[in-house]
Amino acid sequence: MLLLLESEKKLRLNSKPALMGAYGLAAAMFVAIVVLLSQSGRQPGTQTRVHPADHVAAQLQTGLKDRNTKTALLYQARNYVPIWLDADDRLTADARDTMAILAAAGEEALPMDRYHLPAPPAPNAGDEAKAQFETLMTSAVLNYAADMRWGAMQPEKLFDDANMPREQDDVAGRILAAAQSGTVAATLRALEPQVRDYAVLKAALKQYRAAKPWPMVTAGSSPDNLRQLQARLQAEGRLPASAAPVSAAALRSALQAYQTDSGLTADGKLTERTVAMLNIPAAARASQIAANMERWRWLPRDLGQRYIMVNVPDASLALVESGTPTLLSRVVVGAPDKPTPILATNAIAVTVNPAWHVPKSIVQKEIQPKLDSNPNYLEEKNMISRDGDIIQQPGPDNALGTAKFEMPNVFDVYLHDTPSKHAFLSDDRALSHGCVRVEQIHQLVEKVTGIEHGKLEELIAAGQTVREPLDQTIPVYIQYWTAIPRENGGIAFRQDVYGRDERMISAMFPQEHSVVLASTH
Repeated sequence: MLLLLESEKKLRLNSKPALMGAYGLAAAMFVAIVVLLSQSGRQPGTQTRVHPADHVAAQLQTGLKDRNTKTALLYQARNYVPIWLDADDRLTADARDTMAILAAAGEEALPMDRYHLPAPPAPNAGDEAKAQFETLMTSAVLNYAADMRWGAMQPEKLFDDANMPREQDDVAGRILAAAQSGTVAATLRALEPQVRDYAVLKAALKQYRAAKPWPMVTAGSSPDNLRQLQARLQAEGRLPASAAPVSAAALRSALQAYQTDSGLTADGKLTERTVAMLNIPAAARASQIAANMERWRWLPRDLGQRYIMVNVPDASLALVESGTPTLLSRVVVGAPDKPTPILATNAIAVTVNPAWHVPKSIVQKEIQPKLDSNPNYLEEKNMISRDGDIIQQPGPDNALGTAKFEMPNVFDVYLHDTPSKHAFLSDDRALSHGCVRVEQIHQLVEKVTGIEHGKLEELIAAGQTVREPLDQTIPVYIQYWTAIPRENGGIAFRQDVYGRDERMISAMFPQEHSVVLASTH
């Protein structure tokens, strides 16, 4: 009837008024009836032919009726019409493409055992077996779609210092719509993070998983050590493959490039720290890449036209505008026993000459013992006690320095300045109590707020606390990237300073955990 009414509607809209009589309406009704009959497998004057798929639909209804699972609700919305089998109970083209995607879930750094991909039913299989294939296939697709959209692991369940709010998205509704149009495979592909970094990591995951074990390197500069180094750099594609020794200058240059990529001092020497990085096997690096791909799935698909990205293991910050970093800065992040959290929030204001409300934990562990031995400690540090709180007033020794970004979050961490600039010169910048100290804080304030350099200097010199609300809030992502894509398609690695990679790999890929554990400790 819906098709009949639609045909009548189209005839009314498209026909000339002179033709809109009983004849025209009757003709439209006839056409609609013929279409309806042809679509239902009948021809005028013939017996109704029941497609094999109708029996599968009946079996699905018997098994899923009154259930409240996502799979059951999806079939209920389709009136139990099969998704993966056609009218003759054969796999559809979309089913074959979708099964190929699920079979390759490992290439997306997803754990295969979460999907239980069923085998296609044999041509002579019974209706119950075919219905079971339908439900298992749909359940696997819904699980895969959710994992690709939001991640296979929830960060808040892995870490007690993570807060990554999930975007609203009716993934099941998207799969339902795709099932109607036979485009489930295309819909699953579209759920992949559409950013270059993810694509580079995906390609690198395949490369590192296929890599042969590479040579171990020993610290020092003996001829044997240098031969080991050459073979190791060649194994990762950092030097051309050749049995002949490369020149000392070429080897030193390649090592310096490796050290720079690894966040190490680029001195061209085989130090113990450099050797430790070189000797992490390819299999462990592959697991590390997989953990980073999962963290990409935790992020919003649209990061924003303008956002701040903090990479904790790299101790760096980038202001990104229209997809391009417009400011880069070193930062100091939390020490291993005071980790900076994984966080997505928004900066809402900048405070110039902020006061520091000292957290209770710092008061108890650090300030109170000093106050017990020195009654003048608060006065010497420009601190006051008010209503049980310790507050450090603005000034040259204030721990927050001259500026702070206000970004409400459950961990009370923020981006701020510091009077201790020397820490930015170190390779190891995991030193703070959890907040992020920014070396280029004034430049960041100027870019984000639009305050001119001279005006900002005047505000700082005045010594008064001034709060500047942002015209538009700016997303801030404090993330944990230990595998960093480079412009040339290579990957730069960072130390798993908080052990987050290890925990994620243990949860997602238990069989790979022992490899990482043996390689990094």
